[in-house]
Amino acid sequence: MTLGSLGAPIAASAQSPAIPADPTVPTDVQAFMTLYGWADNSPPGPAIAHPCLHGSAGGVGTYSDPISFATDVNELGWCQIIYVPYMQRYFIHEDECSECDYDWNHFQLYRFDMWAGGDSGSRTRPEKKALRSCESTWTRANSIGDPDNPTVIVDPPSNLQLTTTPIFSGPTSCWSPIAVANPGKQTTGRGAGVTLHIDAVDTTAGQTPVYDAGGLPAGLSIDPASGLISGAPTASGRRRVTVTVADAYDSAGVTFIWTVKRH
Repeated sequence: MTLGSLGAPIAASAQSPAIPADPTVPTDVQAFMTLYGWADNSPPGPAIAHPCLHGSAGGVGTYSDPISFATDVNELGWCQIIYVPYMQRYFIHEDECSECDYDWNHFQLYRFDMWAGGDSGSRTRPEKKALRSCESTWTRANSIGDPDNPTVIVDPPSNLQLTTTPIFSGPTSCWSPIAVANPGKQTTGRGAGVTLHIDAVDTTAGQTPVYDAGGLPAGLSIDPASGLISGAPTASGRRRVTVTVADAYDSAGVTFIWTVKRH
């Protein structure tokens, strides 16, 4: 079970209901979405409070094998399935979360804590740092009452868009729906024409990625719609360039060195 900072974890009862305690819970709810993994579970490891489909925290994110998540049992009953659109995955309630308990019992506000993964290696660096960073990457909104908390579908249909790539894979890999190809080091003569296309793929349905670049040599710019860097550099020197690709939900970026030489 996850251990929140606002209280001790609450033990689950094997007699807890397998349906929501409140039958009037709407299909769509707004929830503060957080993540936990092996290193920050309490105790560290994959143990869960109420196994439904899994003996320990796991799942691949399909409707038939949803990923474990934690929340208050009065918020959503044990074994309840939800779908998280921005994660493109199904989750199942198999664990408790003390912060979720506090938020629901005191404010009647939804908070879901999703299993990110990890293994025994995530208790030490560099995997521990990478897991925490991945959890932070996929946390959405800033608090339980944030108006921008994402919408989550309770009791979803089984045919929604899926991504089954693990959220976190040790030692340092964190899933991103936006993949950006790094073009590598660039060398250009001052005043020479440049055309460099940044290749990116966005797997989130209905999203149009937008490109941005920081640190480009003077005289160069990037097309926000196509990712084409063009122009002619006007000054020599060495620049560290960062290109970011973002949609309404996510972003990813690459960094490379661009050297402009005198003729």
